Parts: sequence; C-alpha cells; structure tokens
Amino acid sequence: MELEYTYFEAEDGFFVGWFDSFPEDVTQGKTLEELEEMLADMYECLNLAKYRKRKLILT
Repeated sequence: MELEYTYFEAEDGFFVGWFDSFPEDVTQGKTLEELEEMLADMYECLNLAKYRKRKLILT
C-alpha cells in the first residue's frame, strides 16, 4: 500500500510529517528515515483504531 505524506524540516532539525489523508495526525523524526518509520507506526495505530472491542454480558 502506498500513502502520500507531506513533511518539512523544522527549525530544530526534526522532520515533521503527516499523511495527506489524515492531516490532523502529525508525527516527527530526527531523520527522514525515522519520520517514515513513525508514519508507518502511526498508520498501524490509525488502522487499528477503526476496530472497537466491547463485551456483551448476558443475564
């Protein structure tokens, strides 16, 4: 799967980025490679957030 993302280098040298389809969820990394790792982790969390668990207690 390919997802497009936008990034920039902040004044402190960190790379800040987000998926174009999830612009409100931002992450950062010390290097561009680390940013991509963080984006991959963030995608996993966003993808898992679609699913919710609940218990049904029958009496």
